[in-house]
Amino acid sequence: MVSATIENSRTEHSTALTIVHIQGELDSSCMEKIHALCDEILAKHAPFVIAEMGGVALFSSSALGGFMGSRKRLVESGGDLVLAGLSLEIKSKLNLLGANKIFRIYSDVRSAINAYDWEYKGKAETVNLSFPSELKFVPPVRQLVSRIAQQKGYSNRDSFRIETIVDEVCNNAVEHGMQGSDRNIDITVKIDRQKIEIQVVNISNPEKIRTLREMVKPDTNLAEAAATAGKRGRGLALIKMLSNKMNIDFSGNGTSVHITRFRGD
Repeated sequence: MVSATIENSRTEHSTALTIVHIQGELDSSCMEKIHALCDEILAKHAPFVIAEMGGVALFSSSALGGFMGSRKRLVESGGDLVLAGLSLEIKSKLNLLGANKIFRIYSDVRSAINAYDWEYKGKAETVNLSFPSELKFVPPVRQLVSRIAQQKGYSNRDSFRIETIVDEVCNNAVEHGMQGSDRNIDITVKIDRQKIEIQVVNISNPEKIRTLREMVKPDTNLAEAAATAGKRGRGLALIKMLSNKMNIDFSGNGTSVHITRFRGD
């Protein structure tokens, strides 16, 4: 038998959050109950769901399919479904079934609530990085930003495009800026549920800044400029294509590139 109760989170949390306590054996006989729980949650307009499963002794593949279907419905309604409190044995079995590629799994409800906070309260999180102006540092930086996006629930497609943007803009910053271990490039990543904003700032190289200024003039067609400007010109065209917004500021001694990409766009 499966026993499940639904309760809203405590008052300090959003009413959009639902905690579902589940215990017992989750098998094919539970499918109807799982779908009914999803219907009730959607009717209450509380689509962010934490399934607390500390008391679950069995989690069958058919039950997993039921939860996958419910999660799809919740995501389509602007929410999500995560799992919390699973025993090590159950978690290991679910991972073998590939559940960890679909669901975020947390050790307890508190950890899940903390992870959800930025989503249902609309909060953004900011990461600041600084690295020497050398090309060898770009790969780990782009990989880190991509993993941050994935950790925050962005799709593999979104994360790949974000990684490509970071790679191109950082390579540009190195090649058009003053290079050396004492010439740092600063990158700020601000991410929320709807979008990611990336700002990269370098110290401009006076000998190269004129070319960059010409390429980003408002009346310049980047695609045409890329045909004659070589690799970096193509890089700027690619950044613009993958981004929703791109602004470049040449004030002061540095160049600042600010990029916005919306999630799932």
